[in-house]
Amino acid sequence: MDEKDLKIISELVRDARTTLSELSEILGMSISSVHKRLKKLESEGVIERYTAVVNPDKFESVTAFLLVSAEDTERVYELFKDVNDVVEIYRALGNFNMVLKVRGKDLDRIGEITSKLSATEGVMMVECIVTTRRLKEAIWSPDEVI
Repeated sequence: MDEKDLKIISELVRDARTTLSELSEILGMSISSVHKRLKKLESEGVIERYTAVVNPDKFESVTAFLLVSAEDTERVYELFKDVNDVVEIYRALGNFNMVLKVRGKDLDRIGEITSKLSATEGVMMVECIVTTRRLKEAIWSPDEVI
């Protein structure tokens, strides 16, 4: 992956609707070269998908982070990966070895998921942190540094 690949990624993170023609102009490359690079980034799994980013603040929803201590993180992952309201799952280090980001329609839905998780065999502890206001959420890009 070189600087041109990173520029393609950066532009698509900024706006996934950027056309091949626009990318070729930005990069000073032919459309076919940009297309070839884009297909390679997709086939290698660098670019996973193209999607619309929906503002959760426009919906009456609740965001919570579930900190989980589990004996078998793979089992927990398999049980919760297809739950619509579970939007992100991470392995972690420290007292908790998993973190689930959940967006539900209300506190009752967050409670249902937390209860189901707590009742899962091998789950030793779940801590639920309900957020009150989103201050920042961004799509990560590999060229962004502090």
